[in-house]
Amino acid sequence: MANPQTTGLSWEITWLAVIICTHLQIKAEQAQGAYFLPEFALSPQGSFLEDTTGEQFLIYRYDDQTSRIAHSDEDKEGAWDAWGAWSDCSRTCGGGASYSLRRCLNGRNCEGRNIRYKTCSNNDCPSDVGDFRAQQCSAYNDVKYQGHFYEWLPVYNDPSAPCALKCQALGKQLIVELAPKVLDGTRCNIESLDMCISGICQAVGCDRQLGSNAKEDNCGICAGDGSTCRLVRGQAKAHVSSEKREEIVIAIPHGSRSVRLTLKGPAHFVIESKTLQGDQGEHSFNVPGIFVIENTTVEFQKSSDRETIKIQGPLGADFIIKTRYTAPKDSVVQFFFYQPISHQWRQTEFFPCTVTCGGGYQLNSAECVDIRLKRVVPDHYCHYYPENKKPKPKLKECNMDPCPSSDGFKEIMPYDHFQPLPRWEHNPWTACSVSCGGGIQRRSFVCVEETIHGEILQVEEWKCMYAPKPKVMQTCNLFDCPKWVAMEWSQCTVTCGRGLRYRVVLCIDHRGQHVGGCNPQLKLHIKEECIVPVPCCKPKEKIPVEAKLPWFKQAQEIEETRTASEEPMFIPEPWSPCSTSCGRGIQMRDVKCRVRLTFTQTEMDLPDEECEDPKPATERICHQPSCDSDPVPYTPEFSRAEDSSLIYDWEYIGFTPCSATCVGGTQEAIAVCLHVQTKQAVNDTLCDNAMRPPAMTRTCNMKLCPPRWETGPWRPCSATCGVGIQTRDVYCQQPEGSIVTNEDCKDEKPHALQACNQIDCPPAWHVEEWQQVQRIMEIV
Repeated sequence: MANPQTTGLSWEITWLAVIICTHLQIKAEQAQGAYFLPEFALSPQGSFLEDTTGEQFLIYRYDDQTSRIAHSDEDKEGAWDAWGAWSDCSRTCGGGASYSLRRCLNGRNCEGRNIRYKTCSNNDCPSDVGDFRAQQCSAYNDVKYQGHFYEWLPVYNDPSAPCALKCQALGKQLIVELAPKVLDGTRCNIESLDMCISGICQAVGCDRQLGSNAKEDNCGICAGDGSTCRLVRGQAKAHVSSEKREEIVIAIPHGSRSVRLTLKGPAHFVIESKTLQGDQGEHSFNVPGIFVIENTTVEFQKSSDRETIKIQGPLGADFIIKTRYTAPKDSVVQFFFYQPISHQWRQTEFFPCTVTCGGGYQLNSAECVDIRLKRVVPDHYCHYYPENKKPKPKLKECNMDPCPSSDGFKEIMPYDHFQPLPRWEHNPWTACSVSCGGGIQRRSFVCVEETIHGEILQVEEWKCMYAPKPKVMQTCNLFDCPKWVAMEWSQCTVTCGRGLRYRVVLCIDHRGQHVGGCNPQLKLHIKEECIVPVPCCKPKEKIPVEAKLPWFKQAQEIEETRTASEEPMFIPEPWSPCSTSCGRGIQMRDVKCRVRLTFTQTEMDLPDEECEDPKPATERICHQPSCDSDPVPYTPEFSRAEDSSLIYDWEYIGFTPCSATCVGGTQEAIAVCLHVQTKQAVNDTLCDNAMRPPAMTRTCNMKLCPPRWETGPWRPCSATCGVGIQTRDVYCQQPEGSIVTNEDCKDEKPHALQACNQIDCPPAWHVEEWQQVQRIMEIV
């Protein structure tokens, strides 16, 4: 008999559980959705029940931690009775648990477990049904805690006690464990399918089975191998232009998962959605938060210079990601997602046999199928996925029965060593639809057969189906369009006041080479004003002298003095006084080409042609205080020498050819004198040599030299006449001599086989058997 005290305590616990669980059931039924049943709570715990025969029935003990396992063992020695029926599921949706009991037939000496569990009601709950743990917390809203009523909210993901019912009072910091165990079927945490059963967190795989370790792959397939989707990741730079307000970055197809998009720059994300039914919508985000677009949860994060979109997926529609410009500055978008492979190859039935009798062949092929729409589509849809390899056609014999003497036909297919198999012949690719940024090009093809006499004939396509069918369309010019690239600024051209600094601005293509094709309107400026924080003033003066315009190296009052040297150079004399006492006038000076004679330490004049540097100006405009009768304010004007600086200017036009084709070379920047308006090159003497941009070099062609095809000598012909075969070795070799795979050589592989001695064999004597009378000789 059971201990009366133990039995009484057990029923008190049961009675309290009945009250709470009945209350929970009423609350759940009022929610008009999923509800949970109190069968588990009604089972007495920590006690032995007696059946009608007086035998003790071992029930799942509350304090027996070793028996809390979700899987049963095989019956041992026949000591157990048969398993009982499965109980009702603890939940009607969202994943619950059901149990089955058995009893020990020989008292308490049975090995194994008396209870087993399984998952049930694994269908998703309706969208209006609340969280199961939240329902259990809210059941205590009408029960006083320490003399007060509270509205309880669930506490999730408690690592110390994942299966305890911990709840937090709404609007307060009060967290209370309202029950030591949540109801069976409650998730241990919100990130996994693991569920609590009798207070213990049990592993649940994606197949919804207890104890299963099955996980979803990146494609969302339970226990999958990742072959039904492909990782797409990359980076796109959104270029600002006056012609467009927004730009498409990438299209993410329906069903994609683990989407992460990051935008750096002043632009903003815009999502255009397109459902399979044709519905379209555009969505933008102003504040961070969680949004739902076409039944897809989108998390949007935003900071001062960055926007991030996270989508767990799967996407309920096609999402076209765009960037919308708000400032004249480029933005960079990084993207990462798993794209479902929506098109796959499917092998067809075999084509008709080539003959009706006597032995022939038949082939099959492969067709591209849209998995979503379950229909055949053109092959290029399947070629879009690099990992989607088209199956090779199968070949089998057919109609092997002998042909009747007066019926049937036999098509002779003399594919021997000297007659090549039919092959695909195609026309050249058409020109790419665009010169850069990604386009398409097409070609047509036919199946041809070469006769014994070398004639090329067009034949039925099925004869070529043993070989992969060539692509009729392919992408082309996927590289980025050329864009303006600016290098580092040079030093300022002056040591005080205002000056200029220069930089190289080139149109660079995707290979890093200087080319044309960039929009001239978007070219970055190659020079700008710079200010050196050193006053341009005489030592005695305290106030800095006002500098003139940027192309003067020093202020007006400070004259650069030059002395003759051993090399001929122009030496300017001091400026004459201004020709007027007020208003605008002219100043003159002499500029002579002079050289210093080292032996005599004297200077002598030379013709101007002997000096290589540009000759300084000999006159300039000067301005005195305004005359009383002159109401026009002072506006600076420039001499002819100064005007020339506005007409002609130095500019980089590119780099010299690279000194090496691979393994690294150098290039030098080329600076020429250009007409500012026409951009035509002119004589260098028209530009101020002092303003010539500094010399710049860069490295180029750093890649390793590619492997190349190498061929050996032709071997002797297999026949001296009547058509023979010659072979030779063809292999792909690195420049240093190592042999690599054929795929590493990008050029067309040279032929390793050719016909030889294609001449008729000369007549020869044929000797027959001796006859009785004579030996007959004849020429064949």
